[in-house]
Amino acid sequence: MAKKQNKIYDFTLFETEFFPEWIKQFRSGSKKGEYCYKKTDVDLEKKSQSSTTSLYGTTDMLISLYDINQLHLTESEKDEWAKMINQFQNPNTGWFEKTYTMHYKEHTTAYAVAALYLIDRRPQYPLKWKHDIISSKNSMKKWINGINWSIIWPSSHIVSGVPAALAMADEGTDEFFNWYFDWLDKHADPKSGFYLRGFIHRIKIVRKPTKQELGGAFHMYYVYEFFNRKWPYPEKIVDECIRLQKDNGLWDKDVTYCIDLDGLYSMIRSSRNANWYRKSDVRESVEKYLETAERIFNDKEFFFQSYQNSHKLTGALNAIAECQKWFPDLVRTTKPWQQSLDKACFI
Repeated sequence: MAKKQNKIYDFTLFETEFFPEWIKQFRSGSKKGEYCYKKTDVDLEKKSQSSTTSLYGTTDMLISLYDINQLHLTESEKDEWAKMINQFQNPNTGWFEKTYTMHYKEHTTAYAVAALYLIDRRPQYPLKWKHDIISSKNSMKKWINGINWSIIWPSSHIVSGVPAALAMADEGTDEFFNWYFDWLDKHADPKSGFYLRGFIHRIKIVRKPTKQELGGAFHMYYVYEFFNRKWPYPEKIVDECIRLQKDNGLWDKDVTYCIDLDGLYSMIRSSRNANWYRKSDVRESVEKYLETAERIFNDKEFFFQSYQNSHKLTGALNAIAECQKWFPDLVRTTKPWQQSLDKACFI
């Protein structure tokens, strides 16, 4: 019997036609890195613009271009883009400041540091805020105990953003990082591998992990990966990720975004860490995702309607890059895409 031919999921139309048109909507100027968060009708030739450059606009586009392997900068162009990002840093605290999104400052800062790290650049000013967190064991405990674990998906941006920013900026300490991973190892749920530490978990409002708990735990896994450390209970994580995937191949409704990266990255790399536990099921899950992602990325009208700010697309691009990294026979692109998390430990 002839071997079944694998389907190849094709994203070349998106790369060559849709993405160049999509990114132009967010241009807020002619300099490197001048992008806004909300799409706008900008006429660069007439030098007119209806929106200003934002931190998420410039960092989102840098990461997106990196993901699809279209970020090719000279050293001077890297400096120019880094200057665009660093203008948003507060020199007194080291935090990066943003507009538009509801992300915590820890997400904003780690995201900016990650974008800089991808082009081999650093923040302009020291991360002075670190002293309130890493100065002693007591300050570390106070920090981690102050997290709202009931809303772990957004709150995990704090749990991962602080160590990620410190690691990439080379401003952390061995004492802090060792304490951090020891704490995470001890507090992972043995039944799922996730972090079920909130009030809603203690009183059993949430009895089984949801995409909220998956999205929260994922943010810690890429920090583990950056340090070449393995997170606990990988088999349980694989089981949960597969259980939480919807019939449409996504981990949410009808548009692929960051939660799909969360599910794919957590599932694939946990399987790898457990000697490729349930590998055939993992591959089937990847194909299920790619089926829907390919349809979305090849439907121009649906794509443009679905991605109307600069931030929503980055997670989806990373999700596809993650699939291609581990199952290259399934994905066709003009050039191999790049998983930004393999270099910079935050998204």
